[in-house]
Amino acid sequence: MSLTKCPNCQTNINNTVSFCPECGYSIKNSLGAPVNKSSPNSPMPKKQNNGCAIILLVFFGLLLIGFLSRQCSKTQVEEKHTSGLDTKLSKEDSIKNHAKIDSINKEIKIEEEKFLKSKAGKIYKKHPEWSKEDCINISENKIWIGMHYDMLIYERGRPDNINTSNYGDGTQYQACWHDYNASCFYFGESQIITSYN
Repeated sequence: MSLTKCPNCQTNINNTVSFCPECGYSIKNSLGAPVNKSSPNSPMPKKQNNGCAIILLVFFGLLLIGFLSRQCSKTQVEEKHTSGLDTKLSKEDSIKNHAKIDSINKEIKIEEEKFLKSKAGKIYKKHPEWSKEDCINISENKIWIGMHYDMLIYERGRPDNINTSNYGDGTQYQACWHDYNASCFYFGESQIITSYN
């Protein structure tokens, strides 16, 4: 492979190429004139002004505008239809929800009436400051840590004896019922049962 210089730009190129890769000069041109030489002095050939391209652009533009306007009007109709359907569905859902809520409220009311007629419900009527769960436990004669001393008196009546003590952390009480298993209960000033035996 031998190198030669381009007659136009003096770049070293292969002597087998037909055109200079740097400037595009035709090496094999018998006339010696550059084929694709672009220089600022050489005028570009003027293209003929063709009105067909403009007409095609206008035609396609009108088609696009027509398509978009049809899509927008179709979307508005669908939105109106969907909006009406949503309103209808929301009214139906609202009616169903009201029916469910009414049904649940009736069930709650029935359960409440049933509870108030029970032994625990009667205790709750007398002592609304106690929770329903506490009243149920009292009606079943249950005892538990955290129970209030008044609840214990409600279950068992007054204790047989009460002892007090003070070991430096406040007054502590011991209430005992001799006729019951778990006979002695211990509590502080708050009157919450902390232990029993």
